[in-house]
Amino acid sequence: MSWSISIFSIILLIIIGISAYRIALEESQEVINRQMQEMAEFLDKNNLSNRLSHFDPKARYDETDVFIDIIPKKELEKLSQQHNYLLPYSTSAHFSKHKTSRGELKIYVLPLPDKQIQISQLIKVRRHLAEELAFNMLIPYLLFMPFGIYAVYRLIRHHLRSIDELSVTFAQRNYQDLSEIHVKDLPIELTPAINELNYLFKRIETAQKQQQLFVANAAHELRTPLTALNLQSSLLMKTQRNSSTYNENLSDLRQSLNRMTHLVEQLMSLAHQEVQQHEPLEKLNLIDATRRSVGQLLTNAHHKNIDIQVETQNSQEQLDILATSNALDSILINLIDNAIKYSPTQSLVLIKLYLGEDKQCYVEIHDSGNGIAPEQYDHVMQRFVRLTKTQHQAIGSGLGLSIVQSALQAIDASLQLDSSELLSGLKVTLSFKQSN
Repeated sequence: MSWSISIFSIILLIIIGISAYRIALEESQEVINRQMQEMAEFLDKNNLSNRLSHFDPKARYDETDVFIDIIPKKELEKLSQQHNYLLPYSTSAHFSKHKTSRGELKIYVLPLPDKQIQISQLIKVRRHLAEELAFNMLIPYLLFMPFGIYAVYRLIRHHLRSIDELSVTFAQRNYQDLSEIHVKDLPIELTPAINELNYLFKRIETAQKQQQLFVANAAHELRTPLTALNLQSSLLMKTQRNSSTYNENLSDLRQSLNRMTHLVEQLMSLAHQEVQQHEPLEKLNLIDATRRSVGQLLTNAHHKNIDIQVETQNSQEQLDILATSNALDSILINLIDNAIKYSPTQSLVLIKLYLGEDKQCYVEIHDSGNGIAPEQYDHVMQRFVRLTKTQHQAIGSGLGLSIVQSALQAIDASLQLDSSELLSGLKVTLSFKQSN
C-alpha cells in the first residue's frame, strides 16, 4: 500500500507539473503579448527612426529580450525576401507564430501608413520562463512529498496493526471453530466484512447442526425397522410354518420391510432434490402433471375405495407454469399420496385447479381425514416429524412434506395448509408462477 501511495504521489506530481507548466505558459503569453503591444504603440508615438534588429545565435536570451524592427513600407518587400523573420506589409495589427532562421518566433506586427513596426521574441524563451514558474510552484510539493509519504506509511502501519492481529487469529483458529471473530480496534472499513464473515459462520454452524440432526434422525428411523426385522425374523425361525402366529409375524415383517423401503426412497428423493436445486425452469402444463400424478396413485386409492375428483375452472392453456418436471411430480405425488393415506376408506379426495386473479396458478388438495391443528402446521413441515394421532393410519417417514418444501423452493412456488371447507380434513394450497 505504501508503494502504491508513493507511485500515486509521483504520478500526481507529474500531472500537477504539466498543469502548472500549461497555466504558467498561458499566463506569461498574455502578459508578454500585452507588453509587445504597448512597446509597439510607444515606438509609434515617439516616431523612432528606422532600424533593423540584430541576432546573435550564441547569445542567451531571456523573457526581457525582444527584437525590434522598424522598416519603411517601400523597403519592406525587399528586406522580407532577404530576412525571413520579417513579415510582409499587413493591413492590420496582429500576432503570428513563424519558424525563421532565428528560430521559432512570436511576432507582433503594427502597420503604419509609411512603415511597419515588428516586435518579435523567441518562443523557447517563453517556454523556459513557463518551466521556471512551474518548477517554483512545485518546490513546496517536492519538499513536502517525502514527509507526507512517510506520514501516510506510519498511519497505514498503525491502522493495519489490527489486520495483523486478525491474520494471527485466523492462523491459530481451529478449522472446526465457528465462533464469532473478535478483534479489538478493528478499522471501520473492515467491520462490515467481519460481520458478514461471522454471519457466514453462524449459517455454516446451523447447516452443520441440521445435517447432524438429519443423519441422527435418519439413523434412528432406519434402526427402528431394522430392529423389528431382526426380532420378527427370529420369531419366524421359532414359529411353526402355516400357523396363524407365523402368518402374523410374516405380515409384520412385510410391513417393516415396506416402511424401511419407503424411508430409503424418501431419503434418496430428498438428496436428489438438494443436488438439483439449480435446474433451469421449463414451461409445464399443470393439468397434465396433476392427471399424470393421479394416475400413478389410483391403485393406492382403489385399495381404500377412495374416489379422486379433479376439477378445473380454467382452460388447459391458461395453466402453464414454470417448473421442473422432477420437482412438480415430486410435489403432487407426495401431497396426493398423503391425502389418500390419511383419508378413511370409502371417502373422497378433491383436487381443484384454477387461475387466480393475481395470475398465479393454484392447486387445492382436499382430503377427508382428521386434518391438522393450525398450531401444528409449521411443525409438520420439519423432517422426520409425524403427528402422534396419525402414526397408526399409514406407513410414513415424516419426510414427505419436507421433500415438498424443498421442491417448492427450487421452482419458487409456495404451499399453505388450512382446514378444508369442502371436506372434513386438510386443505393444501399450492401456488405456482404462470408461464407467459
